[in-house]
Amino acid sequence: MYIIIIGCGGTGVALAKHLASEDHEIVIVEKDEERAKSLAESMDALVIHGDGSNTEILKDAGIDKADAVVILTRDDNTNLTICQIVKKFNVRRIVARVNDPSKQDLYIGLEITAAISPIAAIVSYFKNAITQERGRSLVSIGKGKAEIMEIRLTNEKLDARKIKDIGLPSDATIGLISRGGEVIIASPETILRKGDLLTIISKTEVSKDVITLLKG
Repeated sequence: MYIIIIGCGGTGVALAKHLASEDHEIVIVEKDEERAKSLAESMDALVIHGDGSNTEILKDAGIDKADAVVILTRDDNTNLTICQIVKKFNVRRIVARVNDPSKQDLYIGLEITAAISPIAAIVSYFKNAITQERGRSLVSIGKGKAEIMEIRLTNEKLDARKIKDIGLPSDATIGLISRGGEVIIASPETILRKGDLLTIISKTEVSKDVITLLKG
């Protein structure tokens, strides 16, 4: 994939290195001149010094052929502006960093691929690590009203039962099952086995009930 990263702080550098290791073609647009110079010397990527909200800079970065654009500046107004500009180029995947969680709805209104709030995700992760010792929250979604969790099924009473029969709260659903190195797309008819690692989407208010049910 041809991927443009706009605003390359710590998160951008880590992401760029990971993507480059998977043989994706990476272009970095960085507004700070000194940082752009440093990145050009240390990264296996094309680095362009310039403002990512400038259409000409985006064209220099190859926006016309980009498969994805990741927008990671620390200013939400800048990110929102860049999202609107990038959409005009019909880029298939647009992912933006949300710095202020209260502004997440503004990003969602743009109908981009994803709007990710590191602050909300970290708060959710730590909160669940503290209060929900038997389940692992992967990410907070819906402004903290829902989350994606991984839970190991240890309740022997649920072994060999169909998902539709275990009494899962209506505001939770099992999406994936990892079993013996295989991944199973879950359905109401799927039979659970003790030891399954379940990926669950749940409203935060019922997450404790889900954990209690599956752990026993």
